[in-house]
Amino acid sequence: MATELTLRRVLPFPPAAVFAAWIDPARLAGWMSPFGAARADVDARVGGRFRIVMLGPDRTIEHTGEYREVDPPRRLVFTWRSPYTGAAGSLVTIELRPVDGGTELTLVHARLPADRVEPHAGGWGSLLDGLARHLADGEE
Repeated sequence: MATELTLRRVLPFPPAAVFAAWIDPARLAGWMSPFGAARADVDARVGGRFRIVMLGPDRTIEHTGEYREVDPPRRLVFTWRSPYTGAAGSLVTIELRPVDGGTELTLVHARLPADRVEPHAGGWGSLLDGLARHLADGEE
């Protein structure tokens, strides 16, 4: 079974703005929760760590990881651990490519437990929609 998912979006914003939304803690907290607010602590450098806490009305989900690659504004690779990613953790790669009118974002989430691929695809899809709204609201 698949242990990886790939999502693509074209966002009408420059790569630098999209990249900043992934590594600036205030910006990241503005969109990194599918069901409410979020808190984010970020040390965006190779070997640096992050902690994102998604805050919902009836639950809190903590995500942690370590940055493996930080190449602004093109590429970001980090580990991703949560209660839903299995004991070994997983790996997320974000690639940003300039296209006419904006940025093509490709997200690959690898090393997921097979039964968590589909739920993560839905979760990331919702988060990427939130990223687009966040940027459109001028919160870049």
